[in-house]
Amino acid sequence: MGEDQKLMELLKAGDPHALEQLIGRWRGRAESYAMGILHDRQAAEDAVMEAFARIYASRSRYEPKCAFGTWFLTVVRRICIDELRKAEHQPVPVPELPDSETDSAETEALRRMERKERIRTLAGLDETDRRILLGVSLEGKTTRQLAGELSQTDVQIRVRLHRIRKKLRKGADSADE
Repeated sequence: MGEDQKLMELLKAGDPHALEQLIGRWRGRAESYAMGILHDRQAAEDAVMEAFARIYASRSRYEPKCAFGTWFLTVVRRICIDELRKAEHQPVPVPELPDSETDSAETEALRRMERKERIRTLAGLDETDRRILLGVSLEGKTTRQLAGELSQTDVQIRVRLHRIRKKLRKGADSADE
């Protein structure tokens, strides 16, 4: 049994450090692989973190039928393909016409509604998630710095940040509908 299979067995048995070790071993290769498919660094990082989240969620069903690397990169590839499919179905943004001197009452009302929806989505985040989002987005902190401040591991912060971004994207998508 290879080192990765041993780590998966430990993860399956509930060892929290096994996931960190797998991420340490595979994150760089997986991000390079995803970058080759998506051609977007942030999307590649998100795809890899999503793959690790899926592996963690399905750890109890893991059966080592093939090499871990083959299985893991297949999960990454499928996530990347799903992202590309989603991008194909996104409408092409139409450039906005320059605003007139004064916006119509309808336009202003729509802007207020969108602003309220964004505020509502942010308000729905718990305190730790808001701290992570503000730390990364506004304060320019690294996930490692936030991990130290919040007494969590770097991996936990990255996974939470991925989930926060996903939640915010879903909120923005539902506001557009």
